[in-house]
Amino acid sequence: MNFKSTLLIALAAVALTAPLSATPVTLGQCAGPAILGCPAPLDVFDLTNPGQFVVGQSSSVTGVNAQGTILYTGLLSSAVYRDLSTGTLDFFYQYKNDSTSPDPISRLTMTNFVGFMTNIGYSNQNFDGTGNAQVNFSAGDQSPLYGERSSASTVGFNFGTGSAKIEAGENSSTLVIRTNATNYMIGSTSVINGATTNIATYAPSNCSQVPEPGTYALLGAGLLALGLIRRQKA
Repeated sequence: MNFKSTLLIALAAVALTAPLSATPVTLGQCAGPAILGCPAPLDVFDLTNPGQFVVGQSSSVTGVNAQGTILYTGLLSSAVYRDLSTGTLDFFYQYKNDSTSPDPISRLTMTNFVGFMTNIGYSNQNFDGTGNAQVNFSAGDQSPLYGERSSASTVGFNFGTGSAKIEAGENSSTLVIRTNATNYMIGSTSVINGATTNIATYAPSNCSQVPEPGTYALLGAGLLALGLIRRQKA
């Protein structure tokens, strides 16, 4: 058997042993129960037992247009909970529009979710009661109409138009992005309506992921090819 034939067999073995895993969602596809087609329907999550609280924060939000006019003010809460049955992380967000906010909010988008599986939804429950020192979620007033994944990185919640928006004095639902991540990092949430304000929030991270079996198979094939090259040169 010559070198080329052996190398082809090794690469074929890699293809056969590589795991069948989800690929990042590309532009135009959606997140949520529907894999294809936009907009995506949203799950209504039961958060009676959201899991183990990992980290959270609340940040003030002020939306200013190009002319320097304040369009909205509010509070954005972000937290990470660990699913005790799977060890994976769920990312929670809620926007509370101030009672004196001039404008409502139509859309919230979150990054960076590239490379991770996501299932998105919401809950109007006050699942954390009086909250904790880091963050305090409340019962929701406005539910998103649909979810979207406008890029491989960005997951969005759209509240539509008119009275469906998050009006002054109203809270959004608790917005949930369930992932297959086991670690988190700092990402960003955009609050959108007339102005776009970017706030540092939490997002999944693969910084400590263990290599999958396919990675080891690829490494083995590479070592085999190097060995064959050395034998031919000898």
